[in-house]
Amino acid sequence: MHKIGVLKEIKNFESRVGLSPDGVKSLAEAGLDVFIESGAGTECNFSDEQYSNCGATIVPSAEKLVKNADLLVKVLPLSPVEEELIDNSHIIFSFLKLSPKTERLKSLMDKKFTYFAADLLEDQKGVYTVLEAMSEVAGRMAVHVAANLLSNTYGGRGLLMSGANVIPPANVLVIGSGLVGRVAAVHAWTNGANVNILTLKPQNIDKYNINRDGLQIDAFSKDKLMELLPQTDVIIVAVYSLKQAPEEYLLDKEDMKTLQPGSIIIDLSVDRNQVVESSHITNITQPTFVLDDIVHYCVPNITSTVPITSSKIFSIKSLPFIEILARDGLKMAMDKSPELLSALAMYKGKVTNRIIADRFDFTFHNIFELLELNL
Repeated sequence: MHKIGVLKEIKNFESRVGLSPDGVKSLAEAGLDVFIESGAGTECNFSDEQYSNCGATIVPSAEKLVKNADLLVKVLPLSPVEEELIDNSHIIFSFLKLSPKTERLKSLMDKKFTYFAADLLEDQKGVYTVLEAMSEVAGRMAVHVAANLLSNTYGGRGLLMSGANVIPPANVLVIGSGLVGRVAAVHAWTNGANVNILTLKPQNIDKYNINRDGLQIDAFSKDKLMELLPQTDVIIVAVYSLKQAPEEYLLDKEDMKTLQPGSIIIDLSVDRNQVVESSHITNITQPTFVLDDIVHYCVPNITSTVPITSSKIFSIKSLPFIEILARDGLKMAMDKSPELLSALAMYKGKVTNRIIADRFDFTFHNIFELLELNL
């Protein structure tokens, strides 16, 4: 039986936590030991006392946490600092956040960690359980942010997204039709905007079946993009492919010249697939910059701006899998819960996930063969 430890997030501008007090209570009632690093839930207004009352043991530092626990839970991937505290006897459960760069993955492999990637966790219906729940939050937040940035207070065009009386609503263009893009599009539409979606997967247009008055989905093409840009007030970029990133910018600096001054770009893909040439990562305290009269918002962890909601969702969706891992151990847990196999990114430094192996050209290893060999 594994002891569970929740690390405090140390990355700047990150407010979420891997388990909520309610999640801890559920694990404690199941007879599992849970350790919480002091202050882990502070940004969510989850106090050490709340965690303690729910059955957790509070430890004063990350160093002491990893000595007490062997199944470590967090939201963001391990940082280099955290890597140095952890050895290959630990199991990590967090987002892995695949990016076009392989350096971080290689570092994790070199440390011979066993790593479950929450963003790869797929249920038997093909739903990415944790990722899609968090994506819904990101899509909704993108619209709220865009509506605020449209005001001239933030350099926007001075428009009300919904329009008012005889004044027409704003025009929103969503690039990408995954869950984030679809949620953003529908949320913008329900808030009164005219919305166009450009999908990189035209084969899914009929399946999505979301066309309605004021909401239109079309296949992405340069011609269609250039047709829409002059009348667009807000662009929400939500392109994320687990398997293959776009090979070139979908929106380059020349394209931006057709936008009206004060238009908004919300780039939710900036840290995963860079598809907007003018984008660079921003943060929660300095979320925007203006380039060529266009307001850019490029905060990669937009869900961290609502940490209570986001942390509770992460906790609820992850909890069944954390519990079974802690109670039954690696091999038996995967026998009982095959979904865990989809999330096992690496075992003792060997890549055990097809998506990662194919995308980054690593050798794929079958986890059950590795376990039988007692590696």
